[in-house]
Amino acid sequence: MDGNNAIFYQLQTKGPGSALQQSIALFWFSGLILGSFLTPATLASEKLFLENCATCHQKDGQGIPKVYPSLVTSEVVRGSGVDVAYVLLIGRGEMPSFKGALSSADMASIINYVRATLAHADGEITAARIDALQ
Repeated sequence: MDGNNAIFYQLQTKGPGSALQQSIALFWFSGLILGSFLTPATLASEKLFLENCATCHQKDGQGIPKVYPSLVTSEVVRGSGVDVAYVLLIGRGEMPSFKGALSSADMASIINYVRATLAHADGEITAARIDALQ
């Protein structure tokens, strides 16, 4: 029996055991759940977001009230990837254009990360679609 199955076997047959065993099991199980979402592509997208967007919009996408808007509750972000792509391409208010600073693939990666992870919006945009908007 491998280690993964041994944990579940013990919980099923002998109860939860000590607080330490419970903590280890919870940590292991959390890693399984979170690990399924933290793919290399997601981590790369998050890195791009942190390097290019988080200074103003913050790591959690909540922004700074009355200064930089929240991406989590933004109607533009929840609307469509095309709307967000236009903002990245032409800028808006104090936000600069990222055209020439980021590739279309990087823009698509950031947009899809923000929409899926922070705003919980459906639908992805491709680099080809962003190229077509320019």
